[in-house]
Amino acid sequence: MTENISTGHLPHFCSWPIQYAQANLITVPEGQILRQSHSHSLVHIDLFEYVLTKEITINFAQTNMSIFMFAMFEGHSALYDQQDNFISEVKNASCHFGYHDEGNYHVKLPPGVHKYLLLTLRPEWFLYETKNLHQFKALITNYMAKKECAFALPYCRLTKRVNQTLKKMLLQKKVSPDSLYATIKRVLTELMVQYHNMLGEHNYTTAALHKIKAMDIKNFIQENFKSKLANSIPELARHFAVSETTFKQLAKLAFGKPYREHLITLRMEYSLHELTTTNKTIREITCLAGYSDPYYFSYAFKKYYQKSPHHLRSIL
Repeated sequence: MTENISTGHLPHFCSWPIQYAQANLITVPEGQILRQSHSHSLVHIDLFEYVLTKEITINFAQTNMSIFMFAMFEGHSALYDQQDNFISEVKNASCHFGYHDEGNYHVKLPPGVHKYLLLTLRPEWFLYETKNLHQFKALITNYMAKKECAFALPYCRLTKRVNQTLKKMLLQKKVSPDSLYATIKRVLTELMVQYHNMLGEHNYTTAALHKIKAMDIKNFIQENFKSKLANSIPELARHFAVSETTFKQLAKLAFGKPYREHLITLRMEYSLHELTTTNKTIREITCLAGYSDPYYFSYAFKKYYQKSPHHLRSIL
């Protein structure tokens, strides 16, 4: 059930009443949702507050490609595409800029209290305003190339300063159309500069730091899986300035499987390619694949492919 309500009759759990917004109270089996929204020539503002007793899935359609700023004040949410492929997760006290292509998506929220703000920006204006803000380059490049259905810059901490800036825009008490337009435009520009500076200072959330470090590990191993260094988790941990336990966790985040398992896959796929496309000896391939003992290499290869290197060579 959806009920249109006035700002004077907002529910008790509303913490940020927006005087100039349209408010809807939605009652569902999972709980209640308050949506406050306002359309401006530069941005569409949506502030959502959820009080849930059970997990909920919210389906929505993106009718065109959009650039947005997302701020998660409380709780957390996970975004998926229409095939239920995971896209991203946003946790408490974080914010970021990104884009979504047109299509169908859904958001999952667990039981509890959740509060987040979505600012959908006019793309032409955003691209003009950020042309000299180099930390937005990756977002702009991906948006223009349109290769991915969704892209997000790193999640940064939702600082007290960003909160205060948002309050300037959302919690105005006396609002005329002209002053509202000017305030929203000024605040959006401030937010872009603040976020740009946070990226430059690496003021990321812990999850974003882990994601960045995991990507560094993924790229390094992809280039160095044949090296001796790749054999030693203690040395790799020192190389990335983390503990061995943290390295294993980050590697699993990067590869979706334990590090040793992924390393074996890379080496076996490389070995198979060399065996089937070159005339190199098995001893040569052993060394090139990162192994020191041809007998152990043959054992590992047979365990992985159910055929020994010699047998595979003999039937080619």
